[in-house]
Amino acid sequence: MKDFILFKIGDQTFAYPTEEVNETIKVSKIFPVPLSPPYIKGVINLRNRVIPVVDGGRLLWNRDTESDTAIILKVSGEPVGLLVEKVLGITEVDEEAIKDREEIEIADVREDLVSGLFEKDSQVVFLMTLSEVIKPRERKKTARRETKTTTREQKETVREQEGFVIFGLGREWYALPVGEVREIVNYPETVSRIPQAPHYVEGVFILRKEELILISLKNLLGVPSREEEKRVIVAHLGSTAVGLAVDEVKEIRWVDKEEILYMDKDSTKGVLVLDEGKRLALIVTIKDLLREEEIEELTSSEEETQQQEEVANMKSFVHFTVGDTDLAIPIGEVKEVIEVEELTPLPKAPEYIEGMYNLRNSVIAIVSLSKLLGIKGAKDSNRVVVLENFPVGLMVSDLRGILKVREEDIQPVEEIAGIEENMIEGMIKTQEGGIIFILNTKAVVREEDIELLKETSQA
Repeated sequence: MKDFILFKIGDQTFAYPTEEVNETIKVSKIFPVPLSPPYIKGVINLRNRVIPVVDGGRLLWNRDTESDTAIILKVSGEPVGLLVEKVLGITEVDEEAIKDREEIEIADVREDLVSGLFEKDSQVVFLMTLSEVIKPRERKKTARRETKTTTREQKETVREQEGFVIFGLGREWYALPVGEVREIVNYPETVSRIPQAPHYVEGVFILRKEELILISLKNLLGVPSREEEKRVIVAHLGSTAVGLAVDEVKEIRWVDKEEILYMDKDSTKGVLVLDEGKRLALIVTIKDLLREEEIEELTSSEEETQQQEEVANMKSFVHFTVGDTDLAIPIGEVKEVIEVEELTPLPKAPEYIEGMYNLRNSVIAIVSLSKLLGIKGAKDSNRVVVLENFPVGLMVSDLRGILKVREEDIQPVEEIAGIEENMIEGMIKTQEGGIIFILNTKAVVREEDIELLKETSQA
């Protein structure tokens, strides 16, 4: 005798061996994977593991399954979610009553999805197999992201570059060194006030179980602004961290040190001259703004040193959105994040290339990620992520900022059955249950597009 779980997809009943079933769940949020096969509904973050979800109706009959019920199956030893209409229960079947696929004629169901059948209550039950369509990818060891980051550090040493997060307070622009930034998040929904705190301290907020002091930079610096504070830059302050509330994060940019106007050679205070003098950003550093002991007096956290050590070992990414899809690129592969103005058309270019842009006397191709990745309903903005190793800028919907991620929260694509490594090379699992897709910039940039850009710019 053998046990099977029974389920409905459309009007047909299917079965799957119970020893290869992990659990049945209700799916609340599925994250669509750009450029994945049509039967892959997306992926879910199930207890800190990314699992692909197959739409049973789309796989069988090219129509969506109108259900949030998923069975977590083992396919070649890998977990896969299968969306079904309804789970009917478990049944026990005599193995002699099961007919092999070779012994039967199948009319309405794909043969490669059926391994056999049996009858129950005068109805035909198909034994489903997914091993032919959901094949595990060969796992490979790679230090690609680490190598890229090292390359960035080497280049900065040679070219003496420095990176800055540029943000706005009122009508003024400011710049904070990238090395002092841990991550950038939305302004928290809940901020607890601190009695008798300085006027620039807005209170305390919780970020992934960590208690942080929230500082209003415009109050601290005395900047007149009626703008609503929308973003928080989480920055290092000695052995602790602090949240800096700002109006808006404008750009992330690496500049040659020669382009920085310092007050004197030993000073950290200075001004960034941007876009040939059209914009200026005042450089501020945490140590010039705040004293560590002053912040420590306001917080009671006993785990700050340990948390700071954990953060130091994290991977850094530039985080942005295209429509409702969260994407990231390793920070070592990003040259800067800018706002573009008028674009020049690139003749004979594919639809996803919006045009050319003159970036400080260097011509780059501007690629619409929404068109390239086929993300429907996404609206492009004038925010562009400029790549380090290619003359290409990626047009995005919104810049989320810098994100630091633990190595164990990054899952390579080859560990996820059924998901091919096209333009996505991995997935970041957030502690809130979300998923951020890591772009493979080498796959995003196509040689024929670079050649077309060179030919046009030289003409």
